[in-house]
Amino acid sequence: MSEENFSVRPATEDDLAAILDIERRCYPAPCVPWTADAFRGEIQKQFSHFLVLTDDETDSVIAGYIVYWLLFDECHILNVAIHPDWRGQAFGTRLIRNAINDAVKKEVKRVFLEVRKSNAGAVALYQKLGFFVDHIKSAFYENGEDCYFMILYLDQPNKF
Repeated sequence: MSEENFSVRPATEDDLAAILDIERRCYPAPCVPWTADAFRGEIQKQFSHFLVLTDDETDSVIAGYIVYWLLFDECHILNVAIHPDWRGQAFGTRLIRNAINDAVKKEVKRVFLEVRKSNAGAVALYQKLGFFVDHIKSAFYENGEDCYFMILYLDQPNKF
């Protein structure tokens, strides 16, 4: 299957087992992966957008997901993950662009996220999409790792 054979849709309770599998694969120890209750809570929040990228043929293969909030004039990307078997096909870019495009439609002024300093691949992807490191949050994660707080201003020219 190629990227063209996948579509973005809202996540449902039926997707949680596959999402939790991806979460555990993408965030092994010492990371603390999100729980089923955390994901379930995002499905229920009105301001939360929880989307999956799933195959068009069966709608049962979940390649990845994104969770973001649209609040006031900001978009906060909380969680993005692509199953290791589906990496390298621009699925992460597709999900992030989906969130950015949604934010543009809602006239949001900025998109922001936190990312582990050690996650060089994700940092490079975000920078390619126009995000920049605004500051570092010390000991942000459970294991004491720092994170980059990255921002994309939508009211300024960018690359998305």
